[in-house]
Amino acid sequence: MDKQSLPDGKKLKKLVLKTFIFILSLSFAWYLIKSGTLDTLVHSLLPVRFLAEFVAGLFYTSFITSPIAVAMLIVLATDSNPITLALLAGAGSVAGDLIIIKIFRKELSKDINLATHQLHIDIVNKILRKLKLDFITPLLGAIIVASPLPDELGLMMLGASKLSYKQIALISYVLNTAGILLIVTPINLLT
Repeated sequence: MDKQSLPDGKKLKKLVLKTFIFILSLSFAWYLIKSGTLDTLVHSLLPVRFLAEFVAGLFYTSFITSPIAVAMLIVLATDSNPITLALLAGAGSVAGDLIIIKIFRKELSKDINLATHQLHIDIVNKILRKLKLDFITPLLGAIIVASPLPDELGLMMLGASKLSYKQIALISYVLNTAGILLIVTPINLLT
């Protein structure tokens, strides 16, 4: 059954399930921080700190794992150079984005078409072009990629379906690294 032909009840169930999974992941990340488990785990990985920083970046790109990634970044930021941390985690986020895109590109393309149709993004883009505000969609996409929000949505807004893997990798690296740097720098300065 095509996603566009799913009854509204099934779409709602799918949305509720995704929301529940995200809340569960957020709760798990909170528990890992509060219990000290994440701190212990990350500090046990200190001999291979670069690997821990890369893995935090890898987790940063997916809505399911982004709360855990942010928690890892917070723990790592307390005693890491924020620039090195952001550069390595940014590399991990590129790997995560490319894995997601490589495995799910066809499905993402269908999701993008469905979202574009249901959200009337094409109409919004036409209006923005007429008002000479057509830079807003890519700007919002860039902000979403830089944030811990799911990169898929931001890449869609940037037009990633038309981009090569090299272009996606470069955009992902720059934006995710900047977003991670904005998270870890204040933590590092405050601790």
